[in-house]
Amino acid sequence: MKLFTIKSKFDLPLSCLFQWHLRNGAFERLNPPWRPLYIISKKGSIDNEGIVIVKMPIIKDFGIKWKIKHKYYIDNKSFTDVQIKGFFHHWEHQHNFLDSNTKSILEDSIKYSLPLGQIGNIFSSIVDNNLTHIFKYRHRITKIDNDSHLKFNNPKINNILISGSGGFIGSALTPFLTTGGYNVTRLLRNKLPFEYDIAKRIYLNKDESLSSMDCNFDAVINLNGESIFGLWSKDKKQKIIDSRVKFTQSLCKNLAKMDKPPKVLISASAIGIYGNDNYRTFDDIDENYENDKKNNRNDFLSQICSQWEEATDIAKSAGIRVVNLRTGIVLGASGGIVKLLMNINRLKINMLIDSNTWLSWIALDDLLRLILFCICNNNIYGPVNAVSPNHVKYADFTKTLGAVWKTRINFKIPKQIIKKTLGEMSQYTIFADNKVIPSKLLLNNFDFIFSDLESALRHTLGKFNSPEI
Repeated sequence: MKLFTIKSKFDLPLSCLFQWHLRNGAFERLNPPWRPLYIISKKGSIDNEGIVIVKMPIIKDFGIKWKIKHKYYIDNKSFTDVQIKGFFHHWEHQHNFLDSNTKSILEDSIKYSLPLGQIGNIFSSIVDNNLTHIFKYRHRITKIDNDSHLKFNNPKINNILISGSGGFIGSALTPFLTTGGYNVTRLLRNKLPFEYDIAKRIYLNKDESLSSMDCNFDAVINLNGESIFGLWSKDKKQKIIDSRVKFTQSLCKNLAKMDKPPKVLISASAIGIYGNDNYRTFDDIDENYENDKKNNRNDFLSQICSQWEEATDIAKSAGIRVVNLRTGIVLGASGGIVKLLMNINRLKINMLIDSNTWLSWIALDDLLRLILFCICNNNIYGPVNAVSPNHVKYADFTKTLGAVWKTRINFKIPKQIIKKTLGEMSQYTIFADNKVIPSKLLLNNFDFIFSDLESALRHTLGKFNSPEI
């Protein structure tokens, strides 16, 4: 029998640390993005010997199922996850919560044995190495999330509605909020095929309105939007317009009609609104670019972003505080460009693109934090640049990624091949050339945890040597 143990201190009351682990979404937040597990079904809970079945995907829908039972619950002290059926011959994971003066200690202790006896034990060092990276990430996320919820809070915000909750950002934001104690509702158009969910659901048909459903939300987060990646055919462009502009107009009309409209609307936008201009640095306070529409809004993406933001004027007129969240490239192993490059990197190949453009980016977990920051801070409104303070050259991005991954082969792809393959889309996404700074967030004292590129990549790819932030 092998024993793996990891222990960390937290500047939190023990009860806060313990309760965070009991809330819906804790499993999803602790899930390592580079090697995710997905809950298939869940019965009961941690405090009443509940049973959870999860899947570890291998290729597409094929994967290994793992049946776990929660046992030995002691309030504010410990609980244990015991494998009933799965990959291991034996698996027993004990979560211990210890009091240390004004601080608390989280100890994860795992007893396990591999199948095939002595032959299986040969691979125990590989398992220990994987567990080390996974649990360093878990402890780091536990610290980040709990610190953020203590720091960013507003007693008048409790009930939150999210549209676009199934996307790359929304699927991470929902558990981030539910573990913080918020009542989260997902706004959906179509019935989901599975019953398990960490949040409530509202299904809205074309003929229905939120005002007719007797809803009461303190905050609404609109992340709805068709992916911009792919060939920009006429049909694709129309889907991009409808899912952003038309949907946002419809949503804002619904919110404005409510007897009690939400206090704040966080509505997605993008730094694509600034167009491509590597000679200028764009912030969200100096709005001089508004007087230069011909230069900055002469492409499809910038025009859509402008219309997307203008669609929220309906909510502003109803007295709702509106934040237009202009996101840059979001870095997270669970989606976007990092997930795409991960599949290539499995062959230890680092794909270099022949481009000298600027890249304005943000770590996914900082994006979740700043969304909460904007919800809770009444001084934040209008456009907000959701980017790290440190934009980089695209060449530096791929070089850093290769260093984090320790790739053996660098494969350079000519810029013209990508342009010919992906067409117009590549010019305003992959080769978008703009330097954007988050002036409004910095002036309001928002602290970026992952302000430099390497730390952001190491965090989401599980390559940190230490759990400390």
